[in-house]
Amino acid sequence: MMGIDRFEKIGVFLLLAVLFIGGISIYLANAIPEGATISGSPAPSVGTGPTRSPGTRSDLGGRIITMVLNTESQDYGWKAYVGNVSGSFVLQNSNNMSIYEWPSITSAIGELYVSRNNSLNFSAGAIICANSTQIATENTFLGFSSSAKDNINGTFNVTAHAGFQAGAGNAIPTNNCSSTALWVNDTIQTPGSTAIFQEILLSDHNSLIYVARLNDNQQGFDNASLYDFQIIIPENKTATSGTPYYFYLELDS
Repeated sequence: MMGIDRFEKIGVFLLLAVLFIGGISIYLANAIPEGATISGSPAPSVGTGPTRSPGTRSDLGGRIITMVLNTESQDYGWKAYVGNVSGSFVLQNSNNMSIYEWPSITSAIGELYVSRNNSLNFSAGAIICANSTQIATENTFLGFSSSAKDNINGTFNVTAHAGFQAGAGNAIPTNNCSSTALWVNDTIQTPGSTAIFQEILLSDHNSLIYVARLNDNQQGFDNASLYDFQIIIPENKTATSGTPYYFYLELDS
């Protein structure tokens, strides 16, 4: 991702992007991430996990059977979003009236930001790596114990990611924040600055932000589709309705 020079080049542009989860559409009024509206065709598809048939045995009485049982249990403390990005640069006024629009982008480069906060602050100096106190607070809010293997700090358990710019004036150095790398073709990735589908934990000093680096048309977790992003988000396992999260998108020219 480009540094500050990017904002010199596109500072006068507005950005109109469409993201498919089903789809997230976004309107950027400045060269910073802005809120997205979610859409789909006809709606985002939802996978709720596998149904595994139980194993069976028919043993006669009078026997002691030694066995090993194994299963993979769906983790209801997390949810995932995957999808693609398209969009174009436009020059508009505050009423969304265009004087000129450029052709659609041909590759998705940038970041997807997801947070429980619907008014994140992306101004210069506002975005930093999430610290242990902020992560612990979020764990508590979502009902994760400090010893749970699948809590937030247990999931984002390395500092291995590429450097990037988060909005105007917020440089995120390489290998500086809690991070992970999501799986490809049902296979674990080694986290690092060259991994695809990197996810990083940031903060605006108040709220936790989950950041997915965009990767244009890469093989995804299921080896069946090409995605621009994959991101996992924590959820309260005991909740009767899903926790609201808000989506922000920043695209590079």
